[in-house]
Amino acid sequence: MLSIKYTLFSVSGVSSFIIFYMGVVNFLTSADESTGMILLIFSIFVAIGTLLATVHISKIITEPIEKLAKSMSEFSKTNKRAKGYEIKTNVSEIFQLNEDFTSMEEKVEKTITVQNEYVEKLKDMDRKKIEFSSMVSHELKTPLVPILGYIQMLQKENFLGDLNDKQIDAVNEIYISTLKLQRLIGDILTTQKLDLGKLDFNKENTNVSDLLLSILKEFKPIALEKNIILEMDYDENIHILTDKDRINQVFSNLIKNAIDFVSAKTGIVTIGAKDQDDHVEFFVSDNGQGISADKQSEIFKKFYQIDTSTSRKRSGSGLGLAICKGIVEGLGGKIRVESEENVKTTFFFNIPKN
Repeated sequence: MLSIKYTLFSVSGVSSFIIFYMGVVNFLTSADESTGMILLIFSIFVAIGTLLATVHISKIITEPIEKLAKSMSEFSKTNKRAKGYEIKTNVSEIFQLNEDFTSMEEKVEKTITVQNEYVEKLKDMDRKKIEFSSMVSHELKTPLVPILGYIQMLQKENFLGDLNDKQIDAVNEIYISTLKLQRLIGDILTTQKLDLGKLDFNKENTNVSDLLLSILKEFKPIALEKNIILEMDYDENIHILTDKDRINQVFSNLIKNAIDFVSAKTGIVTIGAKDQDDHVEFFVSDNGQGISADKQSEIFKKFYQIDTSTSRKRSGSGLGLAICKGIVEGLGGKIRVESEENVKTTFFFNIPKN
């Protein structure tokens, strides 16, 4: 696109050439040589005057416009008024445009300053809220230790006296509910540490096959109880420098979900790992009910529940997958899901080897 300066010069150049050309034609065609010479000299002066006038007008008009354009460009990049672009002009339209832009700059700067102040206040409030919630969760977790201890004592025969069958059933229910509460508080604390960036990772050289075998042994009793198949599929001789306890935590959350969503007797849950050059691709796959496409983008959000009905059969805080995502990303990896309803669901998470 042509600038105003070059447009003026183009128009001026064409006009000057036409004037000069007409002077030359008059000189060549004039019957009176002196008259022709006068017309030629006049046309030359007019052409030169036109060029000089164009330069002067261009300076008056284009310089303030160029400064204003640079000032606007700087402001659009930094949201701050640019220094060194003071504009002086006698052209009323340019003067008014500059005044309006200066006024707009001041208003935008004030608005952005106020906005940043509010953002900082909100961040501070959010941080205090998380810290307070973390403190409350920690205080809730503390009394659970003696509660669980006494419940386990009551479950042991003759340790605190004999219990009848009804009392034993009641104690067992209390024990199950206490474990659920302990897991919930643990999930909340882990989530808050992730939000605050205070979750510790202790990396060590880990044999992947040994890690998977230990996870398989941990969940075998649950799989047998529900009568489902729990199997492994992995590449041999994979070693990785990572936090194996956190990897175990990710697997635990994913396997618990998989076991919940497969059918008894026909359910199959597969855990595994594949060597992928600079990283290891871990996965948990099941042949359960699957996840619809519209929910797959939501499941890693905190407190998200696939089944939100009041009659839902599966309990949970909705923090498990959010914790998985936080841990995996904290270890430098990524997590994703692939699912087809009523066919198969597979969660993949990649962890760098070093």
